[in-house]
Amino acid sequence: MRIKKYLRILFWTSFVTFALNKFYIRPWVLKNDLPYVFQISVLSLPNLIEAIMGTIVVTGLAFGAKRHLKRTIGNSSIYLISVALTAIYVIAQELGYHNMGGNNVYDPYDLTASVLGLLLMLGLFHGFGFSSEHQQDA
Repeated sequence: MRIKKYLRILFWTSFVTFALNKFYIRPWVLKNDLPYVFQISVLSLPNLIEAIMGTIVVTGLAFGAKRHLKRTIGNSSIYLISVALTAIYVIAQELGYHNMGGNNVYDPYDLTASVLGLLLMLGLFHGFGFSSEHQQDA
């Protein structure tokens, strides 16, 4: 499956941004006691990135399952199912139903960042598609 270039760029940019935020930006912002808006941003960014990267991975797996099982299901349905499955994981984690992502403390800004990432991905999938093999539904 050939994933569209914009998604490959988004995935790797998100990964690098996550690493930079974790090891350099967040410690610097917190150490220098910058204004609260910057602190919220660096603390909630991992949730946004988790939603973005998670949705890309789950959508790729869903298209792989579609191909393997030879099912006819529309791209829009796959996008919605993939975002919903990712939402269950990231929101359940944020609300404390599981702790598979590490030590988590509920924060409404983290929940907001997760939802924004999920909605962003749903919009991008519907607007630009996922792969050149899976063109937009007619």
